[in-house]
Amino acid sequence: MMMMRRYISLALLLCAATMAMAQGVPSWMETTHDFGTFRDSLKTVTTEMKVVNTGDSALMITRVQTNCGCTVAEYTRDAIQPGDTGCVTVTYSARNIPGPFEKKVYVYTTGKPRKSTLTVKGSVIGSPATVAERYPFGFGPIRLNSASMPLGEILKGKSRTAYISGYNTASDTMLLSAKIDSKYISCNVLPDTVPPGGIFIASVYCSAAGAPQWGFNTDSVRLTARGMHSGEVHSGQFNVMLQVKEDFSRLTDKQRRNAPVIAVSTDKVDFETLAPNEPVQRTFTITNRGNDVLRLRRLFIPEGEGLSASADRYELKKGQSATVTVTLDTPARHDSVVNSRLTIIANDPYTPQTIVRLVGIVM
Repeated sequence: MMMMRRYISLALLLCAATMAMAQGVPSWMETTHDFGTFRDSLKTVTTEMKVVNTGDSALMITRVQTNCGCTVAEYTRDAIQPGDTGCVTVTYSARNIPGPFEKKVYVYTTGKPRKSTLTVKGSVIGSPATVAERYPFGFGPIRLNSASMPLGEILKGKSRTAYISGYNTASDTMLLSAKIDSKYISCNVLPDTVPPGGIFIASVYCSAAGAPQWGFNTDSVRLTARGMHSGEVHSGQFNVMLQVKEDFSRLTDKQRRNAPVIAVSTDKVDFETLAPNEPVQRTFTITNRGNDVLRLRRLFIPEGEGLSASADRYELKKGQSATVTVTLDTPARHDSVVNSRLTIIANDPYTPQTIVRLVGIVM
């Protein structure tokens, strides 16, 4: 009886081992499908990616996941017997998405391997309306998604990278290059060889340590596109803008207690009503109420048509004052109302920027 039980147990173990070894094996007829180049007027493109069960047990596709909302996948729901074929139907929505694409589809099964990765790719040629909507700026056949690149506030000594994307509407491959006359901004175009319907990125790197001025800075990046076959040359530009600010984060408590303190005698300069005959000047004072030296980094008038400002000194010891002269060149004004701002940038950690309004009327 004992021997019989051992034989039964052994048979059960062998049966279990055989069942454990029996499983489905998904073998894909293709794992990558290239739709090629097509126009977005097709709206969607679809392919069937077939799988053969080369295992010795039934295979089930349990779920399918895509890495993008523009890609949808359906799959065989029934069990795939050994030697039989199932499929995953992949549909890509190309509407309003011009340019090359590459999307992943993850297929999970009861077989081994449990997870398979499929890829669909291609390139969409956008209609004029689609391109105009997604890339509203540009020059010649080259379209850009923005005409400017605002980098925002960057602390002196820090850096930042930003991007503008572009699209080639030409029927010719375009060779792209970027040029900027700046020591603190650089630009690269990737890729620099763009086929018809291709997308590229203009990558701008800015090091605020080399920025020429405190506060607002602006530069222009010039892009040049040359047709590989036609030789035609097109050029355009986009602006890079940033605000350079002082980094006060490393000041010690003692340095903050002894920091300079800016005090401005007025928050408004009123030129009143003037005749457009000759330049007119108004003055006000800036005083250092702190202990350390107050440094006036910049006097800046962004809407500076016919307006300028200067100080008789830019470093003020404790208790010292500077006289700021604001000049309104009335003959240079193209409008009658003066409504501008003078920004005073200083090394006061608590008030690094002070605004003085400039108002008046030129008759």
